Amino acid sequence: MYEYLIFIILIIFISNVSTTSNIDDVYSLETCNIPEEFSYITQDEFNIRYGGDEKNFSRPVVFRQMSIDERFLNMIKLDSILNRYGNKYITVTTANTYSYKKQYIKLNDYINLQKRSSKSTKWGNETLYWFGDDLLNDQKWLTKILQYYKPPSYNVGDFIQPSLNFGIGGQGTGVPFHFHGPGFQQIIFGRKRWYLSLEKPLFDPNETTIQWSIEKRFNHEQPFLYECTLYAGDIIFFPNLWWHATLNLDFAIFLSTFLSL
Repeated sequence: MYEYLIFIILIIFISNVSTTSNIDDVYSLETCNIPEEFSYITQDEFNIRYGGDEKNFSRPVVFRQMSIDERFLNMIKLDSILNRYGNKYITVTTANTYSYKKQYIKLNDYINLQKRSSKSTKWGNETLYWFGDDLLNDQKWLTKILQYYKPPSYNVGDFIQPSLNFGIGGQGTGVPFHFHGPGFQQIIFGRKRWYLSLEKPLFDPNETTIQWSIEKRFNHEQPFLYECTLYAGDIIFFPNLWWHATLNLDFAIFLSTFLSL
């Protein structure tokens, strides 16, 4: 009887983790099956619970509502960025797995495009995304704002060298499944949906994550997926060499910390 009840609860839980193919329903997803922490833990606790750099012995975790310095928040607000850089050009890439195409666009024009609510599911190689650009090569300003930002201090095995990357994306944008070394991402403003898998999911490298969510998430057999919606202040740890995809549920600003050897 006990085993039967556990089975029923598990079925209900799985059915509630984003079983939708409607674009508006995707944007309202709140479910999470990733382990959560509500305060920072020690390095030893992190190693025990979420593993090191070994792919098969690690797993993702979400740190909920981690504090962000008010001075950093004031400097990173969209109005502050646009006042300083609105008429300057940024480098954007296509939002597909390999991000092979680059283009230059004025920041004001990019933001105007991103603020339009996306109801389309066009291909990732037709969608432009600003992620990883070094804040228009202004190292002085970058250094100034980052003195008020404290990334997670965890090492992941031998991956100990942090590198910070800044990103802005509109609703419906994101990056399809890909993999690289371990790291963290904190949401500064907005909401973002994360999907992670130890095994390679079934996807087209040129389709957007919103396309995949609607057309392949439940219409094709997929490996086990961790998935979760992150809100402002939340931090996610993505393990080394795990497949992961992201989807901005709102206009979002975020900061990633990539760890290298």
